[in-house]
Amino acid sequence: MKTDKLKCATVVVGVALAAIGSTPLAYAEGAPGAAKVSVTASCPGDGHLSTNYTCTSLSSGELYHRKYTNNQASTWYTKTSGSSITARVGYNRSGSTQWSGWFSQSSGTTKTGNWANVTYCSGTVGLLQVEGQQTFQTPLTACS
Repeated sequence: MKTDKLKCATVVVGVALAAIGSTPLAYAEGAPGAAKVSVTASCPGDGHLSTNYTCTSLSSGELYHRKYTNNQASTWYTKTSGSSITARVGYNRSGSTQWSGWFSQSSGTTKTGNWANVTYCSGTVGLLQVEGQQTFQTPLTACS
């Protein structure tokens, strides 16, 4: 499958590279026109992977949020255990929230939301709203 780097997001499932001591990578596939999404295999304790790239570890997976210099943003949830959920991902900037549509998600899958016109240096948080539960969030992104 051919991909246009500016129009397609790719999800690559992480592979343990223990032999060389590397951190495995994972990627998620989004809709055409979506920002490219790449994540490390686990979320660090402070939730900050790099500038404008944050995450939160949850009991059944990990929630990621990333902004790109082309003013696009992505939020995605990788579910690693537990029963299926109905949820949606989103982001919040200055009290204004944007959401993806609702989806069903089972263990071993990743669901992604992508948005345009998200100013790179604006502070945002990624969100996961699970039906019948609470809304989870990532730490605030920061522009250095």
